Amino acid sequence: MKKLTTSVLAVVLSSSFAVVSAQTVKDTTKTQDIEGVVVTALGIKRDEKSLSYSAQTVKASELNLTQNIDVKGAIAGKVAGVQINGQAGAKLGETGKLRLRGAISMLNDEDPLYVLDGVIVDPNTIDMDNLESINVLKGPNATALYGTRAQYGVVVMTLKKGSRNKVNVELNSTVNVDVIARTMKYQNQYGGGAAGEESMGVFEFDPAIHPASWAIFNGKNYVQGDNAYEDASWGAKLDGREYVPWYAWWTGSKEYGKTASYSPQPNNVKDFYDKALTMKNTISVSGGNDFFTGRVSFSNLDQNGITPYTYQKANFLSYNGNIKFSDRLSVETMFNYAFRKVRGEMDDTYGNQTTGSFNSWFNRDLNMSKLKEYQNLKNDAGYSASWNWWGPDYYGLGGIYQKPAFWLNPYYYMDKFDDTTRKQNYSFLVAPSYKLTKNLTARVAYSRTDNTGTRQYFMPFAISDQASGMQSGYMNFTNGFGIITDRRTEEVYDGRLNYTNKFDRIDLNVIVGANLTEQKRNYSSMTMDVWGKLQTLINPDVYTFSNSNVRINPTLIYNKKTYKSLYATVSAGYNDVFYLDLSARNDINSGYLNTDNSFFTYSLGGSLLVHNLFEKNSILTYFKVRAGYAKIASDLAVSATQPEYTYQASTVNGNVVAYQPLRYIDPNLKPSINDNFEAGADLKFFNNRLTFSGTFYNENKNDEPIPVTAPASSGYTSIFINSGVVNRKGVELSLSGDVIKTQDFSWNTSLNFAKNKTTIKRVAEGLNAINFGSSDDYVLTNIVQVEGEEWGQIVGNGYLYDANGNKVLKADGTYAMEIGKRFGSVLPEFTGGFFNSFTFKRFTLSAAIDFQKGGKFFSLSEMWADYTGLTEKTAQNGIRENGINVSGNTVDGTAVSTNLDAQSYFHQFYGNGLIEDYIHDASYIKLREVALNYQFNPVLFSNTGIQGMSVGVFVRNPWLISVSKDNIHRVDPSELANTFGENANLPSVRSMGVNIKMNF
Repeated sequence: MKKLTTSVLAVVLSSSFAVVSAQTVKDTTKTQDIEGVVVTALGIKRDEKSLSYSAQTVKASELNLTQNIDVKGAIAGKVAGVQINGQAGAKLGETGKLRLRGAISMLNDEDPLYVLDGVIVDPNTIDMDNLESINVLKGPNATALYGTRAQYGVVVMTLKKGSRNKVNVELNSTVNVDVIARTMKYQNQYGGGAAGEESMGVFEFDPAIHPASWAIFNGKNYVQGDNAYEDASWGAKLDGREYVPWYAWWTGSKEYGKTASYSPQPNNVKDFYDKALTMKNTISVSGGNDFFTGRVSFSNLDQNGITPYTYQKANFLSYNGNIKFSDRLSVETMFNYAFRKVRGEMDDTYGNQTTGSFNSWFNRDLNMSKLKEYQNLKNDAGYSASWNWWGPDYYGLGGIYQKPAFWLNPYYYMDKFDDTTRKQNYSFLVAPSYKLTKNLTARVAYSRTDNTGTRQYFMPFAISDQASGMQSGYMNFTNGFGIITDRRTEEVYDGRLNYTNKFDRIDLNVIVGANLTEQKRNYSSMTMDVWGKLQTLINPDVYTFSNSNVRINPTLIYNKKTYKSLYATVSAGYNDVFYLDLSARNDINSGYLNTDNSFFTYSLGGSLLVHNLFEKNSILTYFKVRAGYAKIASDLAVSATQPEYTYQASTVNGNVVAYQPLRYIDPNLKPSINDNFEAGADLKFFNNRLTFSGTFYNENKNDEPIPVTAPASSGYTSIFINSGVVNRKGVELSLSGDVIKTQDFSWNTSLNFAKNKTTIKRVAEGLNAINFGSSDDYVLTNIVQVEGEEWGQIVGNGYLYDANGNKVLKADGTYAMEIGKRFGSVLPEFTGGFFNSFTFKRFTLSAAIDFQKGGKFFSLSEMWADYTGLTEKTAQNGIRENGINVSGNTVDGTAVSTNLDAQSYFHQFYGNGLIEDYIHDASYIKLREVALNYQFNPVLFSNTGIQGMSVGVFVRNPWLISVSKDNIHRVDPSELANTFGENANLPSVRSMGVNIKMNF
């Protein structure tokens, strides 16, 4: 990868200053534009000049360049200190998570809170067409008013509003096509099998063991013996010879009896995925009068997945309004509704029937068009004719040997297995305000959020009948089903008084309030293990739980959590020069034990408007320095302090027995306390043409509750006590400006950069490390928090090196290992983004780039793909024929020089759990989105009722510009589904589309 350093920032900074300085500044800017209003915690609007902490707002014009339905992806690279851990585009309905300022907890790595017009919501329920702006609150200084819930930050979203004396109708229609962006780098020289050239043989028909229909194949090439069911690519050379393919053996095939060319299929994996169409249509109406202003919007989304037989269908309804009954009384209302239905199994896990095969166990000679054409083909025994079958030399044995070996045809599986999730979400707010006096306003509010998700899966007999797991075979599918429902609700009652006044040179803004929040969760799970061997339906495809051969024990969870809170915030300004900012909140949190569950949070800061100390000038328009200190208590999951029982079914009657809890909860358990110091400066030059902001922060998380191993004599396995200490510190820089601004052409640019380091200062007495809990499916690697090290160390087996830095060998020529080696943190060294918008007359071209330097990730897919001979490096430089020469010394200095065959060489890595070659640097530079829009001249639509019209074309994820050199398969580090890396990552998706907007 091209080296990323802070010199990138310096070049852009100096270039921007140079261009702007060269401009003749003629335009003027109103003071209110320079010192703007931003939406902060609890939906409170504040003057930017009064804030003692960093506040970076992204406006609608930058948010939704490419009509993205993903809030998180929309702000990626546009706000300093924000890192996206996204989800590959093939995963419908999920968007990964955001990290704000790296990580801070030893045991959790959660999303921030997402707040829509003051109501905490699920970000997946938001239609981006409805957002006016997003403000990201990143540290305790900014989030103190949210109390214990805000330890991971807050993303504040503001809806578009209606305007008085104006009615606007907007139609917004988008069509885009998703295609697979990239695959692994596969070899295309060798086909299926495990024995090289010996994998291929000449078929000899034997009427004693072979069906009579196979006599036609006598004397023809075929994949012989065990190699026929080998789902790896260590087979014969793909040289174009004629052979009998998997689909030609069966009399039901159109190509029965025919041969095919034994040739490479370089695009077979890419060919599996569809060119998927997405259509999104939105209509919104906004407007109002002196009595009422409001906006209502409805959107319909119809999205096909790139994985065959998958889709997402969604509807979004949004409303917000303000009724002004009098000069004193007004009522604010908001309603947001989303319904989503997602069909298809799309898990990023080893062994899934798509990427779990393509990236781990597959044959490079497979023609994907034949897999698609013959997805419903049956063999002569009536079972699915999979590409991965036991082969002619076993078929005559009958039983499981007439069924697929390890894998079904992926088209067949995705079609037949019905896995559907439905999510219904709504949020609403009613908030009347009454102006008691000229300076004092009272506001009460009630809001409710209801998120309900139901997953239903049905494994049909059509699939389970092909599986041999219950007959001592290898494929485990059973006829069964499951229903999982998870409903989470939150009700908030809030009341506040807001006092504003100006006393000579003093501006005063005071808010005091009380808040009652009640959360409930109802979870039920009635599921059959359809990927196991024991549980199945007695009568095929009769989907009732009483039809199960094994009694189904349901899982039911009900819990309730309350926050009782008092809060206050004071902002006092003197002479428009100095501002003091104080916020405080006290939460009584039922998640903790009742002995002590009242926690105080506060922030104290100040800002100095240096520019107001000097005579006004057109060069330095605005200069604010700010600093603040805050303490915030951390939240705790309601289940953390509840007893953890173990359960076991009785061998006598099948009843479930609960045993003593294994975790002891310290009765004096308290939340960890995050204390943070933050300081920075905000500058604006040339009448707001150029803006710069810089922030430094230093935050400690003290006494984090963690489970510590208990002595065996106690009867517990762990004790949950306050113990851990974590520190994070960093800097955030952002620069934006109108570099060029003329009548016909303008160039607006913004650049942000953030550097963060999170260090584990203390784990517990007598304990210097604790497992974070993120590991691949084979537990070859773990994320471990190690005292004195950076957060999130990847730990596993690595190479053993001698004193001279050479790899140590074993006597057989394979590598010796260092057990439990640390490979570095998953967190990046720095992150950033670069946004540009160019306007020429009525054309606007916008593009967003984000980048990241450092961090590590583990690729399980790559390890298995090497093991099975799928990758380029397993076939390069003639190593399949000549082997690999290995020389060096053993740990005692004995010289070793030997030749390992390629298969043995690459098998050693998984065989010994040697993962070092599969730990990669997570650096990248990515062009995330590009959009070109044209705004038509309104004169063209005179007398038509159309007030405005624009058309645009866009591309999402067009170019992964650069990754680190060791990331040879160009895995996108911004789309890793797991903290440690990837298990069987679904593919990245590139989207190209057209958007039309009309205003009436």
